[in-house]
Amino acid sequence: MNKQNRVLWSIVLMTSLVGVLFSNATVASSQDEQPYKTYLPLIFKNPPPSYYSTSWYVTYGMLQTTSTGKRNIYYKGVQAGNLTAPTGRQDQLVILHFGRPRQVGTQIGTRVYLDSSGEVTSINDIIIYTKDYINGYMVGALANNDMESKLELGVGTSNLNYDYWDKGVCLGYFCSTDEAYAHGKAWAQMVGTLNDWVKAQGFASRVSVAGASDIELTWNSAKITHAWVDGFDDYDQDKYIYYNFGTCEGCDIGINLNVPPNPEKDLTGDWTHAKVHYSAWGVSPAWPIPEIYLNNGWNAYQWANLSKVGVDIGYNRMFFFSALTQYQACLGSNDPYCPATDNTPLEAWNQLLTALNNRPETAQNYIPYMTDIDWP
Repeated sequence: MNKQNRVLWSIVLMTSLVGVLFSNATVASSQDEQPYKTYLPLIFKNPPPSYYSTSWYVTYGMLQTTSTGKRNIYYKGVQAGNLTAPTGRQDQLVILHFGRPRQVGTQIGTRVYLDSSGEVTSINDIIIYTKDYINGYMVGALANNDMESKLELGVGTSNLNYDYWDKGVCLGYFCSTDEAYAHGKAWAQMVGTLNDWVKAQGFASRVSVAGASDIELTWNSAKITHAWVDGFDDYDQDKYIYYNFGTCEGCDIGINLNVPPNPEKDLTGDWTHAKVHYSAWGVSPAWPIPEIYLNNGWNAYQWANLSKVGVDIGYNRMFFFSALTQYQACLGSNDPYCPATDNTPLEAWNQLLTALNNRPETAQNYIPYMTDIDWP
C-alpha cells in the first residue's frame, strides 16, 4: 500500500550555499517531495560530515548485565552520547542489528548474534534492550552538556532464512508469507511502542526510533521479504518508517547514461530491480541506507541505478540518509572478503554521492549521515 503523510522526526539536512540545518522537520512519504531544499546558484559543494556513528551487530554478550547492574548495550548508548565530547551539534543515525527473524511458540523476535541457546530474543526483550541503549545515549550526551544533538535509531532485523541462503530452499521459520507478514506487523508495533515511551520520557526532541531490516537478495525470496514489508506498512500508523540497510546483489554495476537499467532484470531467485526498489523505497515507510562496502564503487553504482529504475517506473528519486560501511568490523578481522569490502565511511559517502550525481534525475545534494557497523 502506498500510504501518504509519513512523519520522520528530527531530520537534519545540510543545504547548498547556506548550510541551514532543518531539525524536527515533518516530511511526507518516500514518494512525496524530497526532504531538502537547493539554493541556486550552487557555488560550492557541501563537505561530508566530520564524524560517523557506530552501528552494532547485537550479540548475546552485549545484552548481559555487568557488575554495575546495567547491561552492556546501555554502555554502547553512553559511547554514542560521548561522541558529542567536546560539545557541539553532532546528530547521529545508528542501527542496532538484533539478528534474523525467529519465533519460539507464540514469541516473535530474533536470534541475536552469537546466541547458541536456541531461544528467541522476543519483541518485548528488544524493547527493553533498546530502551537501555537510549537511556545510555541520553546519559552520555548530558554528561557532556549536550542539550541539542539528536539520535535517529533504527531497530534492525533481516530477511535471512539460513537454509534459503545455504541451499536455495526455504525451510523452517520465515518461509511463509503469513509468518513474514506477522513479523513485519510485530516490528512496526514495536517501533510504535518505543516511540510512545520516548515521548513519555521527554526524549522526543532528541530521539526517534525507526524499524530497520538488512534485506539481502540471497537470504530469502522477494515474495517472503515483501510480506514482511507489507506487514510493517499496514501497522506503521502512517507515521513510522524502516531503514533498508541491505544489498542489491546482481544489480547493474555500471552507469550507462544511454541505456537505462531494466526494471525487470532477473537478479537472483525471484528478485528483479523493481522488486528490490519496492522493499527499499517503493513502499511508503522504506528509506534506504545501503551497504556500500566494495572498494571499487560497484555497490554505489547499484543503488544509483536502482534509483533510476524507480524514476523510470513513476516514483520520485530515492533519498539516502546514509551509506552503511563495515570498516570497524573489518579491523583485525580474518574475513577474506574484508580487503575488498572495507570502505571507510568517508569513502562510501563519496562513492554514493558521486554515483547518484551521474544522472540529474537521481542527483542528491547531500547525504546527512555516515554510519559504520561493528562487533562489540
